[in-house]
Amino acid sequence: MHKKLLPILVLSLLVSSTLVGCVSRPPTLAILSIAEGNVSVMKADTGSWTEAQQGMSLEVGDSVKTGDDSNAEITFSEGSTVELQAGTEIEIASLDILTGTGSTTITLEQTIGSVIFRVTKIVDPASRYEVETPTGVVAVRGSIMQVNVVEDGTTWVTNLEGDIWASAQGVELQVPQGQQCIIRPGQPPELVMVTAGNAFTVGLKADGTVVAVGHNDDGQCDVGDWTDITQVAAHGIHTVGLRSDGTVVAVGGNYWGQCDVGGWTDIIQIAAGDSHTLGVKSDGTVVAAGNNTRGQCDVGNWTGIIQVDTIGGDPNADSPMWVRLAHTVGLKADGTVVAVGDNVYGQCNVGDWADIVQITVGWGRTMGLKADGTVVAVGDNTFGECDVGNWTDITQIAAHGIHTVGLRSDGTVVAVGDNEFGQCNVSDWTGITQIAAGMFHTVGVKSDGTVVATGWNDSGQCDVGDWNLN
Repeated sequence: MHKKLLPILVLSLLVSSTLVGCVSRPPTLAILSIAEGNVSVMKADTGSWTEAQQGMSLEVGDSVKTGDDSNAEITFSEGSTVELQAGTEIEIASLDILTGTGSTTITLEQTIGSVIFRVTKIVDPASRYEVETPTGVVAVRGSIMQVNVVEDGTTWVTNLEGDIWASAQGVELQVPQGQQCIIRPGQPPELVMVTAGNAFTVGLKADGTVVAVGHNDDGQCDVGDWTDITQVAAHGIHTVGLRSDGTVVAVGGNYWGQCDVGGWTDIIQIAAGDSHTLGVKSDGTVVAAGNNTRGQCDVGNWTGIIQVDTIGGDPNADSPMWVRLAHTVGLKADGTVVAVGDNVYGQCNVGDWADIVQITVGWGRTMGLKADGTVVAVGDNTFGECDVGNWTDITQIAAHGIHTVGLRSDGTVVAVGDNEFGQCNVSDWTGITQIAAGMFHTVGVKSDGTVVATGWNDSGQCDVGDWNLN
């Protein structure tokens, strides 16, 4: 029998559906389009698992389970897909079609593991998918999101594209594109995150306020009066915050106009370079402010962008070449990637990438997280910072200086690259839900809201031991 779920979390994915206008169920609700490795299916009311066959039909009451080093994909009749990573179990719980309107609700129950939902664009606003897990409710319109559920029911929802609202315990929270929401048992949903600059660390608290420690000569840590913040970004000597109304604030060094973001509106995601700032607008275009001597801000013709990341551009002629080099990378809604700026090390050679769900950049390199949990990289690999080819089961990546960090779905962390200051000493970290990389330090948020850090601490950038972002 299936494990009974606590009826607390329902993730509603509003979809376009070929079922709209009909009141009879389709001949085949879904098929198992991919079954690689140890994949099992439990047909409705049988109570027993059998080996899955790729291409088999799935109906209400059927469950799919993946073992270690295995994956599967369910494709529904209107084209939406559900991608199951290793160690995942999900059931097609119900199909409801409203007589008269044809509006359709497909309910899935995810008990454990990691799933990427790719939902087709909405036609009928009343049609939706509902995904039940043990802890909250998330509503999504024609979007892509990743849902991770661990043994105690804690659920992480990552908005990879689209509009998402999370609700639990009577609290509703909008999840910005490119950000993660954490729903713990018996708790409301929370947006918490950390970001790291060259020698400082910034934390976003669940109440929308911000904390910071480390180097503050240019006022980059003066964020104590910020409120209603949903995302933070830091680099060089400035910090940027995205407000829930789509406006942007910034503090710190403004020698190149990198903090001139006061007129920005309708922003859904932000990124900071050494001396420049970028913002993704809700229409998929990108705006930029600050230093553009390396072409890193030449993003005016970009469209369909859901996330950007950027690095470099230190205008100091005495700085090492790899710090002065600058490039910007954009992730498009279709999983492809574009890049502008310096390409000395091939860091902009991303034109053939596909199926990417997150990007990050470091000095002279670009990294991409694929939907299957693997990671690709191009650019400078002098210190092994691009040696990520054997990484699997990754849910988030972070890079800065000359090291790269990956978060696994089980809450552990991996890192490669330069380790002179211990910035890669993360192998004993557990229970991590989000990561950030500074120039020579690494920061992680734990599932209880506390924060850990390792690496260079000359300015106190790792003094986060008393933080609790809840």
